[in-house]
Amino acid sequence: MDYNSYQDSSHIQKELILRKENFLEILKLFVMISEVEKLTYLKYDFKYNSYMYECTVNAEEEIDADIHLIDSRYSIVLKDKDIIFGKIVFDQKVSFSKASKSLVYKAIDSLKKIFEIEKELQYQNAPLNLYIVSDDKSSHFSSKLQTNLEMLLNANIDIISDLSSITNKLSLKNSKNIIIYAIADEELIAKNEDLLDLYNEFVIVIGPNNHSLSLKCGKLNILSYIAYDDFSPELVKKYILETKYKIQNKNKLNNKIISISGVCGGIGTTTIAMNVADILAHNRHEKNVLFIDLSTTKAISNLFLSQNPVPKHSIIDLLDAGDFNIEKNLEYGLVKVRENFYAINGIQKHIDKDLLDKEEFIEKFLDYILKSSESFNYIIIDVGVADASPIKSTIYDLANEIWVLTELAIPHVSTLKTFYSLMKRAGLKDKMSFIVNRVNSLNEISMNDFDSIMSTSISDDVLEYEKIPNDYETLGKCWNYCELASQLSKDSTFVNQITKILKNREYIEEDRVIQKQKKSLFSIFKKAK
Repeated sequence: MDYNSYQDSSHIQKELILRKENFLEILKLFVMISEVEKLTYLKYDFKYNSYMYECTVNAEEEIDADIHLIDSRYSIVLKDKDIIFGKIVFDQKVSFSKASKSLVYKAIDSLKKIFEIEKELQYQNAPLNLYIVSDDKSSHFSSKLQTNLEMLLNANIDIISDLSSITNKLSLKNSKNIIIYAIADEELIAKNEDLLDLYNEFVIVIGPNNHSLSLKCGKLNILSYIAYDDFSPELVKKYILETKYKIQNKNKLNNKIISISGVCGGIGTTTIAMNVADILAHNRHEKNVLFIDLSTTKAISNLFLSQNPVPKHSIIDLLDAGDFNIEKNLEYGLVKVRENFYAINGIQKHIDKDLLDKEEFIEKFLDYILKSSESFNYIIIDVGVADASPIKSTIYDLANEIWVLTELAIPHVSTLKTFYSLMKRAGLKDKMSFIVNRVNSLNEISMNDFDSIMSTSISDDVLEYEKIPNDYETLGKCWNYCELASQLSKDSTFVNQITKILKNREYIEEDRVIQKQKKSLFSIFKKAK
């Protein structure tokens, strides 16, 4: 089988330079039109969740960095949906014209193209370990494959005969390894079946044009199967880069941001959000959980999480205090509930509600979330009532999942229907999921009626929802004592159902992983014996 080497990345590098020059010209035009003296561009660093200095320009040229300008209070975050590219900062307030707004959009479009080019370069240049698992029947092909892949990719490539010899490397948290099976028949796959069930996401199989063998790989959740008849350099590159992309994203996005809101006040949003955070922290000791109370009425989570009826500081004070720093933040509204569970107090005065939608607060909140993501694996945000206010729209863009609570009452379902249509038009439908709270309450409508009302606005969408029973005995007692149900009544129906929801979404999964590992180790021990 013949292979051709891929062209180098020099043409991509040239395009990147041109794109960056174009972006600088847009910034200079913005300075000229906006009549500011100069501006600084800070690039967002995904690895460290922070903004890094990139350049400073005036209307004519790129100039030396201005330390004072970097910390300026006037800025514009440049982002596309949930991808943040960076921000531009000024030393004075800017009055936006139609032309200057147009330049901001052009700057974002330019950064999108730069982002895509840099992502492509990352795929080509980032180091990667490749393992070719082979037996005597396919040794000649494997040797040739190794030689050609070394020319095609910047990777370390080894040929091995036993997958168990590299399981320690594959189990590392930041593992960037891809396994390529070069097989002649089912024997090698059958030999490693238990291990492949654990590490299937890293695996590409190259084998005969055999449907039963392809189906067997499918049962092991190995999605990448290439028949020898279809094999080509272009195809192997495509599969390797797709697998690499999945690994990189899995490692980069170890944290999850979950927004929880309800169609109206008093529907159980805060109760469910607090217990979700506590159950996650209790079941995932190796993960850190942050609960944020962003209710727009006087917050109550402080009563349950810190037993403090009147905290001195709230989220407003916390964000005014400066950047994310746990030691400092503990003095201004951050609360340590347990070793791996922290919470942020919500507002305590109704007059603070208006501050939540101020542009300055939203930008500080966004920066804080992104920086705290470096320390917290799960961030649970109690958003309160679901609406499209500026701060909540920002959270919906930022969140990985948007949970919306409702009850089986016509006014609630009608409000949910309107909100769903709004979120769908905003392109956020795929993030949304629905939880029907207090199921089996008196005077509720039937689930058929619920489906019927919702279906009038969702076209052919399949509406999926989960249910939480009306466990009023448990929750009534917990509210009387300001205790979490997950602490006071761990075996209650309410707690069991939330735990089930988290297991269904694979947020709580140690048991499954441990069982697989035990199964794998037992298999290895049995074969060794």
